[in-house]
Amino acid sequence: MKKAIKIVFFLIFAVAIGIYGYRNSVRASVVEYESELDAKDYPKTLDSIKQIRRCLKGKSNAEIAKVFTNQLTHKIFPYWYGTNWDFNGTSQKPNEGSIACGYFVTTTLRDLGVNINRVKLAQCASEEMIKKLVSEDNIYRFSNKSIQEFEQTLKEKGNGIYVVGLDNHTGFLYLSDEGNFFIHSSGARPFKVVKEKFIESSLLMKSKYRVAGKLSSDKTLLTNWTKS
Repeated sequence: MKKAIKIVFFLIFAVAIGIYGYRNSVRASVVEYESELDAKDYPKTLDSIKQIRRCLKGKSNAEIAKVFTNQLTHKIFPYWYGTNWDFNGTSQKPNEGSIACGYFVTTTLRDLGVNINRVKLAQCASEEMIKKLVSEDNIYRFSNKSIQEFEQTLKEKGNGIYVVGLDNHTGFLYLSDEGNFFIHSSGARPFKVVKEKFIESSLLMKSKYRVAGKLSSDKTLLTNWTKS
């Protein structure tokens, strides 16, 4: 009897340690998963981005790309961190309701000022969505490559913001001198919009096929963004 009790306690302890370790591994990869911003200020932020866009006409592509990337990653994404994920989520307001991965991509781009059909594009397969956003010259495909090879190749393409399509998922890749990150509405723990370390993201690692479209290098997209 005592032996059976010891075995039960051992199993409970082992499961608890496993859960603790798994949760810690999830937390380790996630850089941001809760917004510290008031969603009520979101419309004002979008208005300020609109004003900034109007001042970019006639600027170089490099200048426009820098502002495009900065406004998306530092002004829009932070409002959305912590928003619940759901396969059928279509929220248009940060931290209200839930949002699916495709809708997270199209909603944030629309809010940035990119002229797209938010719903129609979100319902496309991720590679088709990317092809509608950027030219073929700015699309990179990877099949059965390690996460290290994937990251290194993109680093060679340069810092900036990419839309990435995986086997069954989509989101943004943000490459910068401060680090490389995967920003997405995650269908894995913690089931929220999160900012993860690129190299530690389980969803990025598990995908056999990856396609990345570099938004911040696409001249047509950037030019249209300043005009919209």
